[in-house]
Amino acid sequence: MTLAQLQVFVAAAESGSFTRAADALGYTQSAVSQMINNLEKELGVQLFHRSRSGITPTGIGERMLSHARHILQITSCMQQEAASARGLEVGVLRIGSIPSVAAKVLPGLIGSFRRRFPQVDIVLFEGEHEEIHNWITSSVVDIGFTTMPDKDLQTIPLLCDEMKVILPDQHPLKDEPFLTFAQIRDRCFIMPKDTCIKRLLSAHGITPNVTFEVRDATTILSMVQEWIGVTILPELYLPEVMPKVVAVPLQPAIRRELVLAVRSLQCVSPITAEFIVHSQRFAAAAQPRSTSA
Repeated sequence: MTLAQLQVFVAAAESGSFTRAADALGYTQSAVSQMINNLEKELGVQLFHRSRSGITPTGIGERMLSHARHILQITSCMQQEAASARGLEVGVLRIGSIPSVAAKVLPGLIGSFRRRFPQVDIVLFEGEHEEIHNWITSSVVDIGFTTMPDKDLQTIPLLCDEMKVILPDQHPLKDEPFLTFAQIRDRCFIMPKDTCIKRLLSAHGITPNVTFEVRDATTILSMVQEWIGVTILPELYLPEVMPKVVAVPLQPAIRRELVLAVRSLQCVSPITAEFIVHSQRFAAAAQPRSTSA
């Protein structure tokens, strides 16, 4: 098998179409079909289910896909190290991130990183914690931003993110220096649709009377503005300006740790290693702002 076949295999699986894979890689559709057919013959297994609506990996195809991504990742590391030895910083960096980081931290972080390494292409995947874990272990992404990662990943701590009670700005409790859960226990509660937040609250003995469960943080804040209920959110979820709502610290405080996660720190590419160092420096500079009340 060849690297070109593996690149076509991964592109076809991710696009769900031989035609789209051909367009993305600059091949003809017939050339892509031929390379996939030859790869299937060489491996002796069917990699894709084919139908009029497109293609999807078979069970063994999914397992082969993980191996193919890993091989291509190793190849990319070799190319990056060779380029680094020539004094060049080139390559592709694939990042996975939970939504709160993607919205509040990544724009400034990626912007400053691209100014340092303009020849590096950055691809961003946004997903929930379970998706980030799966993307890292299957080599879909090189590195991920997450909280409460599984033990099979290696992590680098970045930021501490404090949980805050969110109230309407005219609420009777709005001027309290902090709030206990007992003070809001019986109020209508808007629960973020985030399994990590749920686990974190549960681990601290907080079981709200959930009236609404909402995924989007902007929607949650709008509902609080309209006095529909109160909520508890990590500070990273909150915009810089919050009209008609206030954020009050919890007592006792609940914090979650934001980390960078990889499969193995010993096997990261030079670009990924540079991104880790850059992220640590960026987070150190941003920490005073991110933990302010």
